[in-house]
Amino acid sequence: MTRPDHYDLVVLGAGFGGSLTAWIARSAGRRVLLLERGRHPRFAIGESSTPLANLKLAALADRYHLTPLKPLCKYGPWKRSHPHIACGLKRGFSFFHHRSGRPFKPDTDHQNELLVAANPDAERGDTHWYRSDFDAFLVEQARTAGVTYVDRCDVIEIHRGPPWRLRVATPTGPMDVTAGFLIDATGDSRRIADIVDAIDRTDTMQTRTYGLYSHFCNVAPWSDVLAELGGSTDDHPYPCDAAALHHVIDGGWMWVLRFDNGITSAGFSLNPRTHPPDAAGSPDEQWRSLMAVYPSIARQFREATPVFPLIRTNRLQRRLDRTAGDDWALLPHSAGFVDPWLSTGIAQTIDGIERLAPILTGDCDPLHRDWALAAYDRNVNRSFDLIDRLVAACMRSFECFDVMTSVTMAYFAAATFTEERLRAGVDVSAHGFLLAQDDRFGEIADEMYRAVGNISRLDAAAFTKRVADLLTPYNTIGLCDPARRNMYPFTGSIEPADSPASEPATQVAGRAKPRVDTANGRASTAERSRRL
Repeated sequence: MTRPDHYDLVVLGAGFGGSLTAWIARSAGRRVLLLERGRHPRFAIGESSTPLANLKLAALADRYHLTPLKPLCKYGPWKRSHPHIACGLKRGFSFFHHRSGRPFKPDTDHQNELLVAANPDAERGDTHWYRSDFDAFLVEQARTAGVTYVDRCDVIEIHRGPPWRLRVATPTGPMDVTAGFLIDATGDSRRIADIVDAIDRTDTMQTRTYGLYSHFCNVAPWSDVLAELGGSTDDHPYPCDAAALHHVIDGGWMWVLRFDNGITSAGFSLNPRTHPPDAAGSPDEQWRSLMAVYPSIARQFREATPVFPLIRTNRLQRRLDRTAGDDWALLPHSAGFVDPWLSTGIAQTIDGIERLAPILTGDCDPLHRDWALAAYDRNVNRSFDLIDRLVAACMRSFECFDVMTSVTMAYFAAATFTEERLRAGVDVSAHGFLLAQDDRFGEIADEMYRAVGNISRLDAAAFTKRVADLLTPYNTIGLCDPARRNMYPFTGSIEPADSPASEPATQVAGRAKPRVDTANGRASTAERSRRL
């Protein structure tokens, strides 16, 4: 009998998380096998990065010498260095509130709009990842670095270690391997959950949604629809379409993410109580029925055609109670998922990879390995707890946009609080992803979730004031300011290496650089230190 090939690490699943993990381990000289059921390039969603995701991605690129990855952490360098990899410009988060059966009604005080800038210009902008290109790029980089990659394969046997023993069916015949450590990066297939006795805890989650989505061509800019409706974008802090665009509706929301190749990712996340999927007909029929109820969204999609057939999912939420053991780990997106709302998925996965990397590369002291894996498990689980509460609180408050806006401020406070510290070189790992291990912040999330439980009786003004007060210790960029009228320009710090920008935003993005409010702009160093 042929002796199995032995690898230090086997990674199941070659999405961006699995490929990046494999590449990092290989950069430290580990022998790595990356297994993929499908074949790249392939369609995938989960496309919107954030400043926190990009800061952590850049740190990984620097720490593990992943030179080709570094330019992909900002829009300008990406477009110059890798123009063949499609992406989209993300300047921030845009929200527009729609009423059933009515056209969107622009308001000069932006009572039904919220725009929060995430970066100062297009050069330093975040990105939407066109995943078929991005994932294929990471696979190729991992292979170039020396990772053994096998696609179109099926893991037909897995036996618990040590060492792990796997039998893999490949196009060229069976393959037997052993591994010192196993990473499940397969997403919702949960390939090793039963083997490691991880229990499904999805029933404990408060968020309950399902998805209806595809990629589209010929989606009109929302700014054009606003203009047709008599609205003005003159005081928007950035072009509202260059963002993670959220259309908030009754019992759900819609994402619209534009790529530079003419394709737009768009889909609904829907509460099954408000939008029962069993009564909705086919995915195409349900899409048409939603368009009929929300005429302004329908105007944006009037000429749109799907690139792929519409997909309707089962419940989006999933959760396992264990994410790591002494010789295995689930990447966060394999351990669970909440909802695409607020683009937490990519950043959470990169945060998990950052925490696992010292273990996989040998940078972690063997005496502290078990402690590090237990800490990883604790962080991932507490992250899901926090994200679930924040998302569920937002969904409970969709009918009252003022309340929803206040709840989202908690996310922006947690994200920017962390980002500011990372830019200052402060180790924030003990706080957990999005402050998930900060007990005080967790109490704030709990209080908000409970308060919006009976939204019809909630005093919106009092709630808004209460949230602003609670977030004061974490509010480093002037959130929760009524004078902003829901329009928040970028007021955060910028890494020294990024300033000045090496190329004007107009040359990168092909549009005028948006105005930046300097009257209430970036806080002074002394003031920011006091806030921190």
